[in-house]
Amino acid sequence: MIPLIPSSTLTRTTNFVTEEWNAYFTDTAVVPASGLQGGWKGILYANLAIINPKASWNFFAASNFDVTSLDGGASRTWYLAYAAGYDGETNG
Repeated sequence: MIPLIPSSTLTRTTNFVTEEWNAYFTDTAVVPASGLQGGWKGILYANLAIINPKASWNFFAASNFDVTSLDGGASRTWYLAYAAGYDGETNG
């Protein structure tokens, strides 16, 4: 999952990310991403851009964004650019 780079979809297909997100990170899942704190929250929401770029963008663009959701190797700007780069039509 990390680092998240433009070629991440070559190893993390939309099918895989969808299954992973639905099993572990949705609001009704085992470990909802929305309830996490710290850098992993940002990593998960950046990864969400692979299947739902709008939701990922909205998370990072929120006016009340919590910068503690970023891991030490990332920036809000990078994650916004990452989300903006997907059109929802990535590999299957």
